[in-house]
Amino acid sequence: MALAVDIKPGFYQPGSQVSGSVLLQGESSHNVACIKIIFSGRCKTKVTVAGYNNSRTYHRGRVALFSYEQVLFTGPYTLKPPHQWPFEFKFPERCSIQGGANFQDRPYFFDDNVNQPLPPSFDYGNSAFMGPDIESFVRYELEAVLVNPRNAFGNLSATKPLTLKGYRQEGDPDPRLHYISQGWTIQSLYLLPDYQDRKPTFGEKLKGKVHSGKMPKAHYLLKARVPTVGVVGQQLPLALGVSYDEDRSTTTTAPVVFLRKVIVSMTSRTAVRCANGSIWSTSDVIEETTDENVIAEKDFSDQMLEMSDRMEVGSLMGLTVRTRGFLSLTPTAPTFRTFNILRDYGLKVLIVTECGKQKRSSTFSSPGFVLLPEDIMPASAIDLVYENDLVETEDLPSYEAAMKT
Repeated sequence: MALAVDIKPGFYQPGSQVSGSVLLQGESSHNVACIKIIFSGRCKTKVTVAGYNNSRTYHRGRVALFSYEQVLFTGPYTLKPPHQWPFEFKFPERCSIQGGANFQDRPYFFDDNVNQPLPPSFDYGNSAFMGPDIESFVRYELEAVLVNPRNAFGNLSATKPLTLKGYRQEGDPDPRLHYISQGWTIQSLYLLPDYQDRKPTFGEKLKGKVHSGKMPKAHYLLKARVPTVGVVGQQLPLALGVSYDEDRSTTTTAPVVFLRKVIVSMTSRTAVRCANGSIWSTSDVIEETTDENVIAEKDFSDQMLEMSDRMEVGSLMGLTVRTRGFLSLTPTAPTFRTFNILRDYGLKVLIVTECGKQKRSSTFSSPGFVLLPEDIMPASAIDLVYENDLVETEDLPSYEAAMKT
């Protein structure tokens, strides 16, 4: 005999309908006191610190975001499969934590609002060579439970995870471009028109035309407009440009600057907060780690692409933040912070230019990058009111107690 939760595959948003059936399968009969379905959300963190002689110290943080249940069948009764019971919930839009006790420290960059919007589904862990290991997740799930009236060991259960993506309020948010520039001075005989397509001869070298003090000099300014706000799955508006500084140059005409390569990387920072297990401590355990992944790379070396005052490089590269995580099938998590987890991002742009047959590499970084969810808030989204047939479970443990379990 087995219990199963049957729902349609897919992702959810706050306010989405969650419906399906609890299935009782098998061949033998079973004594049943009741069958219920529990809909819950939680976020959990764990920090493992290595000590001497292979010892380990563990710090944990756990927050129950909400918990609701429906009783689908009431006995006592002996049931012989197959049977099924339909159920229906709606994803709440906000947490409903009872108790509300805070961590020992001030929030720092976490959020202690007990009625904050639900964080998106999230799962991250790293194993550091130097430093503590970090584990963190935000999970939502349905759990079906068959209660045996005679023996608790005869209870059956089955769980089904749900993925919450969340949504953004703005249809087309302002990318809030960050303007950055870097100047380069080039000294090269190849800046002159006569030498752009040939090398200097041996005789010219003997006459000293290639001496550094006699070579022409050109100064150009490389400019970048890097977005600080983006949307998962949408193109990012990265723009580059060059300008000629005549006052700092000896050439009479603006030099030709070629774009050779652009690499855009996204850094993701994950910070976690745990309750300190020591009775002597008056502070929380906070750790963070940063990962970097290339999201777009384009080599323009074979195109002889001359740079202008403004070039929309984002469209040339197809620059987007992919909708799935790296090496993962789960949706890319937007920027968020909750009671004990923070995830934020940054952008780094490596640009290789060439002028006078000399290459220069420039690295520009955004001061911060807010990644918004892929989906837009539906017009009908309102605060949820649960119906009478949606009965809350017994009082949840206090926030403080939950953090210490």
